[in-house]
Amino acid sequence: MNRQAKIFQKKVSNVFAETSKFLFISVDLELQTKKTKDLLKLKDEASYIKSEAIEKQDEDSANALLSMESIIEALIDELRMWVALKKDDPNKAWDFLVNAQYATRHALQAHNLLKRSHAISYCKRLYLLEKLLFPPQLFFSPCFITERAECSICGSEYGKCNHVVGKAYMGKLCCRIIKEIKEIKEVSIVKAPANKHNRIMCFSNGKHMKDTMTLRNCERGK
Repeated sequence: MNRQAKIFQKKVSNVFAETSKFLFISVDLELQTKKTKDLLKLKDEASYIKSEAIEKQDEDSANALLSMESIIEALIDELRMWVALKKDDPNKAWDFLVNAQYATRHALQAHNLLKRSHAISYCKRLYLLEKLLFPPQLFFSPCFITERAECSICGSEYGKCNHVVGKAYMGKLCCRIIKEIKEIKEVSIVKAPANKHNRIMCFSNGKHMKDTMTLRNCERGK
């Protein structure tokens, strides 16, 4: 990493420790909202420093800053989860928690600097919160045959380039973009999906459709 990235890493480490005090249900809602705004500014700073590293073709620093950017994003999403719970919106809170889990995973994939910090224990914390705060959920898992998929890094057909899904390249994680589906084979209901946003949100008790989070009657059309 370059000098600027190392200085920013220390700043992120301090902010991570400070923010951990706000990640509880008992913390004042306004304080959590303010901390979220502060972290959004820090994320913008990370993005700017990353863009400078990319301009200089400093891939190691760019990937390190992507990792820091992602862990900041995870903290933002966890704070938003607590705020949503306090506002009696557990469905939105679930989405924020899942986003935080994915952002933490991306931080660990982007660069190895966070593997020596608290990122792994933070990742475990987020999965524990899922079990403690929310009832067990069921998910849709589609199975299909892909006709064409692109690499998010170079735009060529995935598999015909040297980029690997989940690996960072010059400050950007590689992913496989499905462009065409040849055939949908099935849609299964599973407990452990690849995408936790594909959630069953309502169920029938024989008389009414119930929200899987609140057990309230589902609104018509949802």
